[in-house]
Amino acid sequence: MSIRSRRIICAGGFPFGRALGLLGLIALLAALAAPRGLAAEAGKTITIGESNSTEQRQQLLEYFKATGDDEVITVTAEDTAEAMAGIFDMSGITTAFSSTALSCRDLGDGLDVTTKNIETVTPGLYAMALVTAGIGDAELVVAAPDGITGVQGMTALTGVFETWEIAPCDSGSTSEARQRLALEELTLTAQIGIGFQAAGMADGVQQATDIVLQSQQTMVTEDLTKEADIAAAITAQESAQGLTIPADQKAELVDLMTRLAAEDIDWSTFAAGWSIERNDDNTRITMTGDGIAVRNAQASATAQAGAAMTATAQAGANMTATAQAGANMTATAQAALTATAQAAAARQATADAQATAQANALATQQAAAALTATAAAQPTATAVPSPTPTPTPPPVAVSGKIVAEGDGNVVVAPDGSAGEPVTYPVDPAAAITRGAKPVELAALAKGDSVRLTVDGVTGSVTVLDAQAAPLGILDRLAEMWWIVPLGVILPAGLWFRRARAVEPFIVIARAV
Repeated sequence: MSIRSRRIICAGGFPFGRALGLLGLIALLAALAAPRGLAAEAGKTITIGESNSTEQRQQLLEYFKATGDDEVITVTAEDTAEAMAGIFDMSGITTAFSSTALSCRDLGDGLDVTTKNIETVTPGLYAMALVTAGIGDAELVVAAPDGITGVQGMTALTGVFETWEIAPCDSGSTSEARQRLALEELTLTAQIGIGFQAAGMADGVQQATDIVLQSQQTMVTEDLTKEADIAAAITAQESAQGLTIPADQKAELVDLMTRLAAEDIDWSTFAAGWSIERNDDNTRITMTGDGIAVRNAQASATAQAGAAMTATAQAGANMTATAQAGANMTATAQAALTATAQAAAARQATADAQATAQANALATQQAAAALTATAAAQPTATAVPSPTPTPTPPPVAVSGKIVAEGDGNVVVAPDGSAGEPVTYPVDPAAAITRGAKPVELAALAKGDSVRLTVDGVTGSVTVLDAQAAPLGILDRLAEMWWIVPLGVILPAGLWFRRARAVEPFIVIARAV
């Protein structure tokens, strides 16, 4: 394990009234943080207060379960005093016993803070400072060695912020401004809590922490930025817990939160609020975010994105069906496969593809054979089966003279044909006209001139247009039969009339 000696203030071994200053120091250490964005290495980051003896140091390392992968540094009172400059007077504080072990957690996992042998700073205060500073997903253990009393816990957060430049968590995003605000918030909350304790409230610091945390949650989730709105949120929490913060301290708290809101902070894991669970003796707090903000850092964090994706998701997003075992395998899969395994996977993929192609070809051949068999079994339009469909014969036009008709047929002697007359069945729905007038088939007469439309498939007449045959002289005379009797009767009548005529008397005078 590597050990670095840094001077950071310790909260142990000084009057209780100084506890407030120590709390502030914890948060202020955040100001020392350097640029972030690199993934933290596996292992914990451990800080040991400089006032611990060799035996105490070893005891703490064993409690933190330190390994060779952990980064260990020493924090001093001097660094803490520098961090708290302008926030709290650290004069007179010369010891540093509180120590920490910080482990990064995945984005969205929230905070888990545990304390041992720490008297003033509660797990809730540590959690509040971490959230405000921008460390939202981590496990923090704060401890002092056994047998030491009066340890306030100031050195602890100082160490956390001091080591942030060494091993920042991927999910964390902090700045000097946020760390300064976290330090001020921690200091002011501790002062309010100590005031509650002085008024006889044993858990005054915890009560003050609850008011501030709940007010801050309202500010975050409701996006409060105005002093009046923030003051109303704090007042609501005072009423909920039956407590009243002194007017001057409340004014400071309103101003602090207004400045915090103006920072336009990405609250990441806690952007939609949080829920808190504590153990019975208030030595552990779990703070879980109710929503995860989308972080700009995630877009460029290739390693983080690769770790978050499963092999299945990567295969589905980046691989084609034929190259699943190829060049686009995930980094995890590539590391796990040897060159031999990769070659075997590629050969298997090729064999699978060939088997699929052969199966598809066989299925296509079988389908074609089945279709051919089905087509061969179907009746065709002609007497002779043909591998290709027989074209439907077009209608046939026939003209000629009617020789006879009857029984639904018409016998026609085609024009210009010396052959025998042809009998055509007449479709019951055929359109039949004679002299441009619709008639029944029975109205047709022998000798009528006809034009037929004969269906090319059925051979039936579908259209029949007839014209009566022109009449000869005898036919015309026959139509005038009634004239013959007149020709006989009229002359006879005239003769009879003449026969009955009376001759006139002629008187001849004779001489006597």
